[in-house]
Formats: sequence, C-alpha cells, structure tokens
Amino acid sequence: MDRKQIVITAGAELFGDRDPTAVDRHWAPGFRQHSALGPDGPDGLKAVVGQLPPDFRIDMLRMIQDGDMVATHSVYHGFGPDPMVAVDVFRLDGDRIAEHWDAFEPLPGGHEGAHRTGGPPEASDAERTAANKALVTEWVHERLLGADQDALEELGRGHYYVEHRPDRRLTRRTLRRVLGEGDLVLTLTEADLEPGDGAPGAPVPAGCYDLWRVAEDRIVEHWEVVQPVPERMPHGNGFF
Repeated sequence: MDRKQIVITAGAELFGDRDPTAVDRHWAPGFRQHSALGPDGPDGLKAVVGQLPPDFRIDMLRMIQDGDMVATHSVYHGFGPDPMVAVDVFRLDGDRIAEHWDAFEPLPGGHEGAHRTGGPPEASDAERTAANKALVTEWVHERLLGADQDALEELGRGHYYVEHRPDRRLTRRTLRRVLGEGDLVLTLTEADLEPGDGAPGAPVPAGCYDLWRVAEDRIVEHWEVVQPVPERMPHGNGFF
C-alpha cells in the first residue's frame, strides 16, 4: 500500500466508519500532533473523533505525495453552519502516520465556494516534480515574501492564470515547507493576516498553505488556506 492509500484508508476507517481502533492500526504509537483540534498522541486523536458531530465528513479535493509526506486539500462538513476548506499534511514512518499538521477556514456557499475549490483534481507531469518545486521555491523567495499583493497581481495579469484565493490582505514572511508532486506544489509560510472588511486592529500571525499548479515553467493556478495561529494549543508541539 503506497503512502497516499495509507492516508485514504486510515481516514476512511477513522472518520468515515468512526472506528477508534483505526488509530491503533494506522497511526504510530508516538504520533505527534500539530493541529489545534486536539491533544497529542493516539489517545488525543481518539478523543477528537469521539467528539465529532454525526454529520461530519471529509470530501477530498486533491492529494500529493512527496517522499514520506502526504498532503491533502479537502472540505470538512459538519463543524458548523458552513463547510471548512482545509489542508492536512501527514508524515509517515513506514506504514504508520507519525505526524500531522493542518489549517482550515470557513468556505462560503454557492459560486464563491465552488470557485475556491474548483480546478483539476489530479497531479500530472510527475517527471517535472523537482523542477516545479525549484521554480515555486525560487519565486516565493524572490517575489512573494513581503510583497504578496504585487506578486499575485503580476501573476493575475497572465491570461493563462487562474486564481482561487479570496480577497484579503496577507503578508507572507517566512517559507517553512515545500512539497510537490508533478504539476502541484504546496508551500507553507508564516504570515501576517490583516483584519477583514476594513476592521480595525493589528495583523495576526497566521499559517498560509498555498497550492500552486505549474505548467510550461510558469505558475498557472493557485489555491490557499489560511488560519490564524491559535494563542493556545492543546499540546506543546507548535502549529508549524
């Protein structure tokens, strides 16, 4: 079973079947949690699943694998009145999930929500993985960090480019992780998120997961999930 299939099977058994013994089968005994949703370790994960509402489900949008890491772009249903769009990142040790990070935010309904999540569901051009990761990494360092709006507006002037992000003010400061498979590259940055709708207040620290699609040596599509870094976490492992 490849690493993608391990994540799919583990999620289906734990969150679909609500079978807590799936944690014993698919998660490592020393499982390390970075999510704000629950405590550390296998028992913390079982506690989270035991508190999920009856109508909770996860709709997978996209999945990439890079070495021992698997990342998913998905929609959570059942956490509240609106669905949540999410990125989850898993580190596997052998055939067990050993570590997990995530970020999620409310997803509007209707056309806006559909646009935020639309686009090709599968990675392609596997032979271009290394080149595409290098291209995105260089572009993020040279153009995006500290100058988000200008850099994204520059991309948007290309007739080939599709933007799925909402309208908000965000300044990415530090690149923390780059994962890729084929034409899909995922970056995680530490960012400063300004209050929405012109509300007063200082920017807040946030984690920003950007998913980029690359074709013919240029970025042609972009999705993002941004979550403010919680002031308190249910563990000592940190958000990043």
